[in-house]
Amino acid sequence: MFKKIAIAAPLAVLALSSSVVFAAGEARHSISLVAHVPTNGFYVVPTDFDLINKDQDMSFQPGTGKMRDVEGFFDVRNNNGSVHASLESAPKLISGANTIDLKVELNNRQLTLTPQLVVGEAESDVNYRAPLKISAVGTTFTPGDYTGVVAMTFDAVPPVVTP
Repeated sequence: MFKKIAIAAPLAVLALSSSVVFAAGEARHSISLVAHVPTNGFYVVPTDFDLINKDQDMSFQPGTGKMRDVEGFFDVRNNNGSVHASLESAPKLISGANTIDLKVELNNRQLTLTPQLVVGEAESDVNYRAPLKISAVGTTFTPGDYTGVVAMTFDAVPPVVTP
């Protein structure tokens, strides 16, 4: 009986110690994933998701004397009419009491707080690529560290039916 215990104990210790050695060299990672599949009838999505998922740098460029523009593209589709867009609030960069007004253009139309046509019925019937440009208004800017948000709303507008 003693021989069985004497042999089994070292084997158990060897098995446990080898698993500890393997665990010491292990690395684990998890990656969070999200996905959205738009309907085929209406969508407005950026061609580069970094445009909406990462901070965009509009820093002042001493060489040009201007603030850097933010530019990108949205793929737009509405199989049943046109697409209108508006801003949810006045676009600006803010640093304490200082502000820099911004101009937001989608498909070469300046957006305001009032919804307006940005992609017509014929264009939005297929996947239409609309350019976006956000630029600073003015030529002189107060030094500071500025932040801001440009929030846009897109609406699928049904076609106008004339009697």
